[in-house]
Amino acid sequence: MLDQVIEALEAIEGEGSFAVEHRCKPADLHIEAAGIGPITFPISAATAQRLRAIARPAPFGKRDKTLHDPKVRDTWEIEARLIKIDEPRWRRTLGPLLAEIRRELGLPGAGELVATLDKMLVYGPGQFFATHQDSERSDDMVGSLVVTLPSSFSGGAVVVEHRKSKKVFRADKLGKKGLSLLAFYADCHHRVEPVTSGFRVVLTYHLRFAVDEGREATESLAAASLDRLAKVVREHFATPVARPYFRTEPQIPDRLIYLLDHEYTQKSLDWGRLKNGDRLRASALRRVAAQLDCECFLALADVHEIWQCEEEWGGGYGRSSRGRRHAEEDDMHEDEDGRALVDLVSTDIELRHWIGADGHARKGHSLVVSDGDVCFTEASVDMAPFKSEYEGYTGNYGNTVDRWYHRAAVVLWPREREFVIRAKVSPSWAVSQVSSLLGKGKVEEAREKARSLLPFWGVALRSEQDKTFLRELVSALVALREADLSLGLLTPFGVDCLGPHTAASFVALVEAHGLAWAKELFTRWAARHFRASSRWVTFLPRFCEVLLSSPRKRAAGLAEWLLSREVTSFKEERRADVAPGDFGAQELSSEDLDELIALFDAAQVIGAQAIRDDLLAFLTARETGLRVETAGALLRKCRKDRTPAALRALGLGPLVRHVEAELKRILAKPARSPEDWSIEPPMRCKCDLCHTLSVFLKDREQIEHAWPLAKDGRQHVHQILDGHGLPVTHLTTRRGRPYTLVLKKQPALFERAATQRKAQEALRDWIKQERKALLGSVGPRVRPN
Repeated sequence: MLDQVIEALEAIEGEGSFAVEHRCKPADLHIEAAGIGPITFPISAATAQRLRAIARPAPFGKRDKTLHDPKVRDTWEIEARLIKIDEPRWRRTLGPLLAEIRRELGLPGAGELVATLDKMLVYGPGQFFATHQDSERSDDMVGSLVVTLPSSFSGGAVVVEHRKSKKVFRADKLGKKGLSLLAFYADCHHRVEPVTSGFRVVLTYHLRFAVDEGREATESLAAASLDRLAKVVREHFATPVARPYFRTEPQIPDRLIYLLDHEYTQKSLDWGRLKNGDRLRASALRRVAAQLDCECFLALADVHEIWQCEEEWGGGYGRSSRGRRHAEEDDMHEDEDGRALVDLVSTDIELRHWIGADGHARKGHSLVVSDGDVCFTEASVDMAPFKSEYEGYTGNYGNTVDRWYHRAAVVLWPREREFVIRAKVSPSWAVSQVSSLLGKGKVEEAREKARSLLPFWGVALRSEQDKTFLRELVSALVALREADLSLGLLTPFGVDCLGPHTAASFVALVEAHGLAWAKELFTRWAARHFRASSRWVTFLPRFCEVLLSSPRKRAAGLAEWLLSREVTSFKEERRADVAPGDFGAQELSSEDLDELIALFDAAQVIGAQAIRDDLLAFLTARETGLRVETAGALLRKCRKDRTPAALRALGLGPLVRHVEAELKRILAKPARSPEDWSIEPPMRCKCDLCHTLSVFLKDREQIEHAWPLAKDGRQHVHQILDGHGLPVTHLTTRRGRPYTLVLKKQPALFERAATQRKAQEALRDWIKQERKALLGSVGPRVRPN
């Protein structure tokens, strides 16, 4: 449908041009220059030289910088304050010409074109100004006016380009007695060719368009054109479009976005200042929007395109984007460095700075829009980008060029779908609207709005920045009292949505919808995420407290179910990390230890001794138990910031006795002798390579091992040694086939053994000191099994 929309818009053409020239007599133009006096026409070479004496080299702007470079701009400028013009007399000629220029540029009649003097420029032989674009100095600036004064010169032609169109203006052909007035839009690129002889002297003006606030622009648009446009826009909003990249069913478009032909800045974007064909098409779309009950906005559009390119023309086909069909070589494009733009890889368009149909600015989020909603009559690739970056071959797309453009757009969407459209951009706004309806007692309408969120809710949440709205959502779901609706809107969040601010409202949902509903929600969350996050597990004790504080039993039942589920998840994950026969293999991070402590705390809160004892049995079993150092770190963390009574309430006695027994067994062995080069293999892999490696590591006397091994085998051994941080070097001797991997044990293993034994002795002493706090007595210790 977008192609048909484009065709309907292309049929609405403006009569104006991007650049126009008028010529007139200089009788009404009287100029005086500071220190020189009145300037007579035609300007002589001597006068031009005197003007240069009060001038300075002209700078040029590049983004936010002002630069001087005679390779880009070589001319002289005289500030406006040094020039005096008899304005009342000059207006007698300039005023009617500006009115004619306004009409020829295609600006609306409900306003006036005003010229403000900027400077005088003097071009001598060989001087020029390379291709550039004028900056818009004020909100209402739309273009520039160049008045070429009578003098004898040649060359100095002005070339004005807009998109693919170009006009050349040669004021040197005018003679010595006439004025040339050249006007063009500010977004036109233009250059001044070198002057070949004589002096070219010009006045430059900023052209401002002053909108008559008391008059509304009325555009003459054919009824047939409007009817055709209304028909295709209506069909656009009624025809489902496939989105292959999203792998979803075809969906009805949310918006129609038309990129305007001319460029606009935030200062100049206004319905009353749109240029030429933009003005007519925007006016037509605004009328169609009113006819079809659509919202209509102007917005700035930041366009980013990535093009695949070639260093030289290679023939083939190019395509620019949606709705713009290019045919073979005539439509191939080059970037600024002459590279051929072959194929469009991707396009991103962000809309911002919204202006309503009433002309007032509207607060709104920036919006990244879908390609399927965007159309244009001028492709961005036909414009000059404000920024371009080239990237050479990377193995993915080959050579690519990134190009950025500042454009503007007219945006339409049906008012009847406004809630859904805005909700996709800001889920927090949607929730506030539902809450507002509930506050007014409009429960059924609130339910209808909430149900409309379900098809896209998970996708919309990815861009939501305001995470505080979750509390309001849960509160709204309590008031809506619909189990399936609550399930659907909460499923995309995951268990991390539960926290201090949402726990109480969530418990109210559990009480309203029941234990089976809560279990289904947590099961869905578990299916969406590999495992619960550390943040959620450490919050579990507090959440259990909130569940137990509820007056009804179904919430309490959820607490025990959740704890059992998390303990089971912990055990399954840890069991997968150890292989049969590995004793004391469990090494946990500090974050893992915090989760374990949270599980013990939650068991204490709800009095789940059986679940706690099951977890302790897992942590002290031969095949799944913690390393003694890890178990000691866990006990130290539990002791920190707890009173002895609170510590004993955790019921960690079996773990304490397990650590005592293990330390007694380990420390009963003598310290490593200087001749003992054995290393306890930490590997859980049972392959032949790891068996051979284990034999070498366990050997008390063998220090070095030369091992002919293929590349894959060498890499496997590297991963084992480096992954476990073993004090063994591995170097490859690249002679023969296969190469030889040379393993060598390092003396650091003795330092490591001494450090480890010292830490074990310190842990033994700490447990002796804290045994009463840990166990409540100083009775006999349990013997090792």
